[in-house]
Amino acid sequence: MSAPASPLCGDPGDWIDRTLDRFNDNYVDADGMLITTLDSNGTIVDPTPLIADFGDVLPFLAKFGRREFVDRQIVAAEPHLTSALFRNRGRIRLFDNHDWLLGLLELHELTGEQGLLRRAQEGALTLIDTMFVNDLLVDATIDWRDPRSWLQPASPFNGGYIELWLELHAKTGDMRFLDASRRLAARWLRTEGFRRNGVFHRELCARSATISRFAGLGATSSARLFKDNTNFVWSLLGLWEATAEDRWKQAVEHWIVGFSKHFLNRGDVFLWLDRNGGGHEVSLKAAFASIDLLCDIHAAGLSPSALPCAETIARRWSTHHWPNGLFPERPGGSCDHLDANVDMAISLLKLGGYTGCADFTERARATARAVLAQHDSPLGLVQAVDREGRVRDSRIIVKYQGLALKLALAPDEPAALLADPALLKLLRDR
Repeated sequence: MSAPASPLCGDPGDWIDRTLDRFNDNYVDADGMLITTLDSNGTIVDPTPLIADFGDVLPFLAKFGRREFVDRQIVAAEPHLTSALFRNRGRIRLFDNHDWLLGLLELHELTGEQGLLRRAQEGALTLIDTMFVNDLLVDATIDWRDPRSWLQPASPFNGGYIELWLELHAKTGDMRFLDASRRLAARWLRTEGFRRNGVFHRELCARSATISRFAGLGATSSARLFKDNTNFVWSLLGLWEATAEDRWKQAVEHWIVGFSKHFLNRGDVFLWLDRNGGGHEVSLKAAFASIDLLCDIHAAGLSPSALPCAETIARRWSTHHWPNGLFPERPGGSCDHLDANVDMAISLLKLGGYTGCADFTERARATARAVLAQHDSPLGLVQAVDREGRVRDSRIIVKYQGLALKLALAPDEPAALLADPALLKLLRDR
């Protein structure tokens, strides 16, 4: 499939084809399995199979017609799976399986292949049957050599499985997915952190709230915005849309209040909160994810303050925008972050569509074009450059090469993006 006539990244030249070819020519090991990271010379520095991040790569390759390569990767993943879940170094980790299962669903939507849906269903049911503790999904199976794992901690990130389960329920009609979604969401709404601060804090012991509080006494950071809170709130949006139950709408409204009080920071969004609600580490990842989520809350009609909050973030981060078109990873920082700039461009394009503000759209275009112009190298897009375009991190992280293809799929005009729900879904960051 070719790119849009006017993609967000402008005229990419032969960049799309070069990127697609590199997956087969440069980003696989001797067995043909995608790996995680190369150095600037093409040497594999992290040979971990990319299975945990297949959802960041394979749907985009399929969208551009590389179906045969995609099919080979799915087959090659088989020896690394247990009950349709990726087992990494002997353990099942929920963080390692979210994009794997989500990728199977996205590939099913693109190809219609029923085997992909069955595999996603099997893995998702395995998690429901084995990973619930006290109505929370724990982060990983126990490793008896690691005492921290004995407490079976639970991250709000795992609430992102609700969104995945809801998609499976819609596709299969299996009520076990909807029941598990309600069960997990309701449990997190009862946690002390959400009731007190309106945000989701990590539970250091799923089996006991008392032990979790005790274990967290010395912790400086217990609530992470990016992925943990954002993915969970997207799941609450999904539950509201699937059930129209007021408790999910009320939870989103409560979260907006907590976000505005603790994370927003006049637009310099904090990535972390401590146990007392104090924020630290201003981050581009926190900024783009917040803009994206707030746009979706606005589109769902759940909060009149969502869009103004998103505008506050975008306007503040506009002051951090480098002349070369890129955003630093943090204000005043010495380098950027490849993937965060890709997603910031998409988020600003969405915001431009919802607000009608041309400045947001122009910054989206400038950032998308700068990503390709400033990060390009013979083996792919490097991980980080500075405000002068000098390479600060020359690694080629393979999943980010796939995710950068968003810039060739996103249209140049925000109205075209907002009018295409399937494309919005493919471009989402989870």
